[in-house]
Amino acid sequence: MRINYEAIFQENVIMTMDHLKLVTGRLRESILRDLKGIGYYSSYNARGKYYTLIGIPAFDSNGLWKFRNAFFSIRRTLLDTAEYLIKISDAGYTHDALRKMLGIEIQNSLLQLTTSGKLVRRRIGDMYIYFSNDNINEQEEKRRTLPLETITRKPIKESKIQIIPEIEPALVIDILVAVLRGHYTVYETLIYMNQKGSPVTVQQVEAVFQKYEICKKNS
Repeated sequence: MRINYEAIFQENVIMTMDHLKLVTGRLRESILRDLKGIGYYSSYNARGKYYTLIGIPAFDSNGLWKFRNAFFSIRRTLLDTAEYLIKISDAGYTHDALRKMLGIEIQNSLLQLTTSGKLVRRRIGDMYIYFSNDNINEQEEKRRTLPLETITRKPIKESKIQIIPEIEPALVIDILVAVLRGHYTVYETLIYMNQKGSPVTVQQVEAVFQKYEICKKNS
């Protein structure tokens, strides 16, 4: 029996795998095989949780499309998207600028890209700038011609409001287990979990450390 995915997505625009299984009555492997034959995108946020069909996204000039809580890229993956955006930029990007553009935390992705040699991080003024390794000279030269206020971080007034990233309970448990295994600092825990293949971010580890006062207990 052929499933009319075009009609399903026309009504829903984006869908999760659980929703697709419920609507179609098919297994995940069968759904992915069907979608591959049609052409689809999975979101670069939420661990690829959201799906949509080719032709639905109205990508902007940066190749990005956001619909509700789902973020999609014409480059598909977060790594490829970050690398591409920095490569086509005139003067590279700061971490904050790229994070605002993409709408999610990208520190781990930038670390992977710089470690692999695809990006280069340079300090200019009071900020770190990420450049493409393919055209770093042109980008860095352009960056250095920008007004000082565009490359210098302005002092941030202390705020009592602390933004805690959303963390799944299972990820919190993994972080706590890493601490119990002897990784007592944020950096050690982050490296350990990344080596295990976890997509955890620095902000998430820090949030768990603060919530459970791990640094205080081990000091």
